[in-house]
Amino acid sequence: MKTLLAYVELARPLNGIIAFISAWLGGIFAGGHKLDTITNIKLFYVSIAALLLLSAGNAINDYCDFNIDLINKPKRPLPSKRIKKFHALIFSIILMVIGIGLGVLINIYAVGIAILVCCMLVSYAVWLKRTPFFGNIVVSSLTSITFISGGVAIGLVHGTIIPAIFAFLFTTAREIVKDIEDTEGDKRNNLNTLAILNPKLAVVVTLVFMGSVIIFSPLPYIIGWYTWHYLVAIVLGVDIVLIVLGIRLWKDASKDSCTCVQRWMKWDIFVGLVAIYIGTIFNANGGW
Repeated sequence: MKTLLAYVELARPLNGIIAFISAWLGGIFAGGHKLDTITNIKLFYVSIAALLLLSAGNAINDYCDFNIDLINKPKRPLPSKRIKKFHALIFSIILMVIGIGLGVLINIYAVGIAILVCCMLVSYAVWLKRTPFFGNIVVSSLTSITFISGGVAIGLVHGTIIPAIFAFLFTTAREIVKDIEDTEGDKRNNLNTLAILNPKLAVVVTLVFMGSVIIFSPLPYIIGWYTWHYLVAIVLGVDIVLIVLGIRLWKDASKDSCTCVQRWMKWDIFVGLVAIYIGTIFNANGGW
């Protein structure tokens, strides 16, 4: 039982559930709230695939980051020796195979996305995570692709553009904050993150992406895609929060401060998705 729980912890189920919901919402954003969209079996398949592939990515990441986690995250399953490194690798491969297999049940585009995601996950864990900024971009791209995959599953991608862009900008900012937070352990393992090479620049880049989210947020309303309901929700729930967090980060970029900022951002992205969901309900054509 303890071993099973260790594998669950290795997979990081909360992140997997987020991936599941993101892919499912991508389909809802693209196809609307019709019953056949909500209950579409292919949308369910792609959501499960997103959960499994993200879990695989977490496992392969922990496999490659074993020495780093001995310092930064010593209680995780691998550094605490609850799971052997080789077993974590096999676990990751199995999840990837199942994820690609689910893509086969959807369409050729889903298979292509699943394979691309696997390649990105492996490249990130083995190499790109250790390159300044590019690793952050990979994580953000994967988050965006999750929403797009939901649209691919039902054959409609247009409605996934807004959440994909939002997720990319928001996630990039949060990933850099996490790098600043993990600077101590990353230095000991000779990583070359932006936060290590130039801490002040890392803070500035983070603020630029936070600002990009704020600038981008009203555009769906301005161009007529969403109604004022979305605008109110995104401004109150996301923009104001990011402004407060940005000010805190600018004044204090210490480990404790970054931990607080990135945790707030982790939950605030849900608020953004709720705002977008509201936008799809009260769309420009049917809203009030």
